[in-house]
Amino acid sequence: MDILTQIQPWHWFVLAAVLFMVEIAATTGFFIGIGAAALILSAVTLLGPQIGWEWQLALFGGLSVALTVAYKKYFKRFNEETDSPLLNDRAAQMVGDSLVLDADIDGHGAVMIHDTRWQVECEGSLKAGTRVTISGSRGMTLVLSPQ
Repeated sequence: MDILTQIQPWHWFVLAAVLFMVEIAATTGFFIGIGAAALILSAVTLLGPQIGWEWQLALFGGLSVALTVAYKKYFKRFNEETDSPLLNDRAAQMVGDSLVLDADIDGHGAVMIHDTRWQVECEGSLKAGTRVTISGSRGMTLVLSPQ
């Protein structure tokens, strides 16, 4: 316990730096709040060196929780906003495209589109050579409608 009584502001600063480096490697957002709490505690102990280690640890724990929750609630959504919401949804990107069937489809089946074989489904039966439009997707299954 003797080591705890000798916590200095630079200890908190080094902890903050290490936590921010871990965040850079992990990219989860989890360590941002904890690192910020350590950085705040570094400033607090610099301004008030008489604060006991018990209060420092309690303040660190409380700030860590509060800042992590605040990050998740208020700031994480900015990281999740995108101008390309369909970027990683290949099936949804194809909605609206049209193609000519290369094989008969009876309710469901598979067709070759570009370089990929896709599972497809449709109402009723469609013959090979029919021009269809991709009207939707269910997971990685394309929904076809005749034109």
